[in-house]
Amino acid sequence: MADSGFPTALVARSDRDVLRLALRAHPHQPAVALWRATEFAMLRDITFPTPVLDLGCGTGEVARSVLRSHWPVDGLELVANEARVAKASGVYRAVMRADGTRLPVASASYGAVYSHSVLEHIPSDLDAVTEAARVLQPGGRLVFTVPAPAFAERIERDSGNAALASTNARLGHYHYRSLEEWTERLAERGLTIVASRGHLPAETQRTWRRLDELMVRRVGGRRVLDWFRGLHRRRLLPMPLWLGLWSALLWRPFRREVRDPGGYLIVAERLA
Repeated sequence: MADSGFPTALVARSDRDVLRLALRAHPHQPAVALWRATEFAMLRDITFPTPVLDLGCGTGEVARSVLRSHWPVDGLELVANEARVAKASGVYRAVMRADGTRLPVASASYGAVYSHSVLEHIPSDLDAVTEAARVLQPGGRLVFTVPAPAFAERIERDSGNAALASTNARLGHYHYRSLEEWTERLAERGLTIVASRGHLPAETQRTWRRLDELMVRRVGGRRVLDWFRGLHRRRLLPMPLWLGLWSALLWRPFRREVRDPGGYLIVAERLA
């Protein structure tokens, strides 16, 4: 049986701290930082039983912000370069390079499985959920964030089918499931939703999209975000000034009230 869990490392963070934390994690891509900040804000009082599996851990930057107060935490990542960075990050007890639909661990191994903006990138996402349920201990938690159908509907409504197809191709999005569908699909796998929250309201998403389009625009043969990334790597980006500037620019979009969510945080528990 999983323990009752501990809150995330975000629990005592103010909204301004959360936004700046997301910007520090993604200094060259403020569009991603804005999206990430809206997710971080939802996670402040969520508890994670240990041990934790970070499913689709990337380089470990998200877990560094969210799960720094937890141990042990293991990472799983399919992309070789990102898995290598995650392994060297010091965030994880171990990092496995594997497919999320075939987890190389024994059943009932983890108190929590965490998946941060990952499932929408997996063509067979429900197979990954099945595997997550398998490796959870009774009473364990699956905590994940995903975009909602409204995310796709807004792009299609504002810019048409071609724009949505282009966005999906560039971001690698395969699915936009409703909360009702998630409830049904999780129940089929022995998981029951105990908490759900929405984030990324319409105006915030439009700000994200404008910034995202700006950052992938090419200048001198390179994307704007690659110019910023290069400056950051060479330590030529004045970080205090940079963080202050983007914190001010993104504060209002970050703080907008969520009515029609463009994304979900879902917490589901495995039945005993």
